Amino acid sequence: MTIQYLSCDIVESPHIQWVDYALTIVDDSPDDVIPIRAWINNKASFAAGVKSGASVLRLAPAYLPQFVTFMAIKGDGQKVYFSREIDFLSDVAITIYAIDETGSGPGGGGGQAHVAGTVTIEGAAAARDIIVISDDKAGGRKVLAEGASAGDGSFDINYTDWGGAVIALSIDEYGIAFPSETALNSGEVVHPTTPNGYVYTVSQAGTTGTSEPAWPTSGTVQSGSATFTARRYYRPIASGPLNGELIP
Repeated sequence: MTIQYLSCDIVESPHIQWVDYALTIVDDSPDDVIPIRAWINNKASFAAGVKSGASVLRLAPAYLPQFVTFMAIKGDGQKVYFSREIDFLSDVAITIYAIDETGSGPGGGGGQAHVAGTVTIEGAAAARDIIVISDDKAGGRKVLAEGASAGDGSFDINYTDWGGAVIALSIDEYGIAFPSETALNSGEVVHPTTPNGYVYTVSQAGTTGTSEPAWPTSGTVQSGSATFTARRYYRPIASGPLNGELIP
């Protein structure tokens, strides 16, 4: 399976009711016409066909709800186009994934494959740890590879000896429970013994105090000679099952 991208950046239009989205289609073998169907409140709404060489997608967001999802399946069922929920009140770009389901079938194999994509949190690109897991309930799910998304949210992770479906899991580092009277290096992560939805990165190395500090939800806090910076902890997000693209 190949994960591809179709990115749309908003371009100003002189029309009051319309916004033109400049299209960039990245696909190794693009279809002549890309089908797009909007889903609103889990119900299929309007449909449109976009030529692979098109540079503009015109929409009227003023007449749409705040959140819209685009999804469509090619007639032969071998390719799926999908976008996350688009927030017309705040999003400035649209990304549509073209997922090619012509990859290999389930089961092990000696070849190398990869999965690629983009991680976003609340509409913004995010750097997170990525774990690729084999979706093999009968044989036991196993971690195939680990990596991380870059600052722009993109990732491309290779794995071997598995030709079936995989699950890509993006996670934040949860760290260790706060240890008292312990030397910590800069960059290490701890979480409160009573979870509060935040983790704390050591911004100045030192030795923690004898008791746990009152954890803030922003800024820094000191314990002993160590200083911590608060960071929101986001729940893990899974994508899949999907088939990775074989690497020649």
